[in-house]
Amino acid sequence: MAGISAPGLGSGLDINGIISKLMAVESQPLANLDKKEANFQAEISGYGSLKGALSTFQSALADLRKAETFSATTGSSSDESVLKVSTDSGVVPASYDVTVNRLAQRHKYGSAEFASTQTFGGGAGDSLTLTSGSASFTVDLSSAMTLEEIQAAINVDANETGITAGLITGDNGNQTLVLTAGDSGYANRVQLSYGGALDATTFNFSTFNRDASGNPLGSETELDASLVVDGVTVTRSSNHIGDAIKGVTLDLAAPGSATVSVDEDPGVAVKAVKAFVDAYNTLKGSLDELAKGSLNGDGIVRRVESGLRSVFNRNFSSLGSYRYLAELGITSDKDTGKLQLDQSRLEAALQENPDSVSSFFSDSDKGFAKGVDTLLDGFLGSDGMIQGAIDGVNSSIKRIGDQREALQRRLDMIEKRYRAQFTALDTLVAQMNTTSSYLGRQLDALASMTNGKK
Repeated sequence: MAGISAPGLGSGLDINGIISKLMAVESQPLANLDKKEANFQAEISGYGSLKGALSTFQSALADLRKAETFSATTGSSSDESVLKVSTDSGVVPASYDVTVNRLAQRHKYGSAEFASTQTFGGGAGDSLTLTSGSASFTVDLSSAMTLEEIQAAINVDANETGITAGLITGDNGNQTLVLTAGDSGYANRVQLSYGGALDATTFNFSTFNRDASGNPLGSETELDASLVVDGVTVTRSSNHIGDAIKGVTLDLAAPGSATVSVDEDPGVAVKAVKAFVDAYNTLKGSLDELAKGSLNGDGIVRRVESGLRSVFNRNFSSLGSYRYLAELGITSDKDTGKLQLDQSRLEAALQENPDSVSSFFSDSDKGFAKGVDTLLDGFLGSDGMIQGAIDGVNSSIKRIGDQREALQRRLDMIEKRYRAQFTALDTLVAQMNTTSSYLGRQLDALASMTNGKK
């Protein structure tokens, strides 16, 4: 059975305390490694923050890279109670006189009135088929059904026609089955066919739709919207009409007349440029903080700022009338390095030569936004500068881990040696104490004997 180890018991020395203090001195390099690793981890965090800030800034360039940002238009209606207007970019400014004669409707097809207990079908092959557009759905009536049961059989997921069934109960208690098309217009109307002993007289369906005056439609073709654009008759199945005037969408609201106006909208470009300026100023603030904090002394922040300044000061003379950002109202504050926008100057340029402004910012090969984007890709790519820096720091952290393991092994050996040395010292001191005690007793005994002979 192993004995209980109690270093210092024989000598009275605090061996554990002595070794603990000695190991604290020996372990100082380990603490230094921990400090280095903490600094590296802070650096990685800084690179992550830098990457996020650059990505956010890059996102703000998206609209500047689009030519349509600088050719945006806006549409307006002289009477939005009749129709509303929206436009695509690049539409030629113009005006159109529009008269809405009628709106498109979803077809409503209603049966005659029947008692709630009356059933339909019940013979072999009896069926009711609903069709809208190119889609059809058949209700099997070989087992007789009431109108309520037919309604339930129509309103199932398997019915992909878009037609839905409703049931109206009048004051007399009788019921009317109403079928409503899923989409508006004549082409999407409800069409019925029958099988077995059933025919059109079985339910006596008729169109329930009314015109704007409340009168029954003269024909199911009147389910389509009808309007006149500058004297040209336009008939469509929907009230959302995007193909009557190229690049212009009309949303019909009611019969009547209105003037549709299409005008240039420089506000879209101004908004995009302002967003870019604000995004850069936010980025500049982040760069300043990182340069003072976790990336203090790191050259990558300086390279980012230097690269951006280079693009901002570049001459873009080959793209049109404007060469520099300053000519479009964008300048840099000499004290803070942040950008400033003279909106009136930008708006004047958009008014005088919108194509040149568009080319300056959005040219896909040499434009300003392309230049900034390419620069940022060099920092943000998977093989870019920031990732390379992160990989380098991670390698340093791995080396610290290897050094820590080696140092820990060395410390274990040192502690083992100290314990062996102090154990030997403890044993030696204990032996010397035993010898001292023995000699003391012998001297005392000799003295007693000498005193007894006197």
